[in-house]
Amino acid sequence: MQAALGEDDATVPNKNRFRLRRPSGQFEFEFRDRNLRVFYRVEEDQVLVDAIGRKRGNQLLLGGRKVTL
Repeated sequence: MQAALGEDDATVPNKNRFRLRRPSGQFEFEFRDRNLRVFYRVEEDQVLVDAIGRKRGNQLLLGGRKVTL
C-alpha cells in the first residue's frame, strides 16, 4: 500500500486507484487491493487515509458495519 499511495502520485488513476464518481465530504479516492478498500483524500503533498474496509461479495464493510457509498 505504501508503494501504491506514497511513492506514486496518489491522484493519478490506474486499474486499482481512482477518484470516486460521487466523492463524499470525507472520501475522494479509492484504492483496491484484492478485497481490501482504502478511501483517502490528498491535501497538498500528503495522502490522508480516511477509512479502510473489506469487500464481501457486493457489500462493503467498514469497521464491521455494512456501508453504502
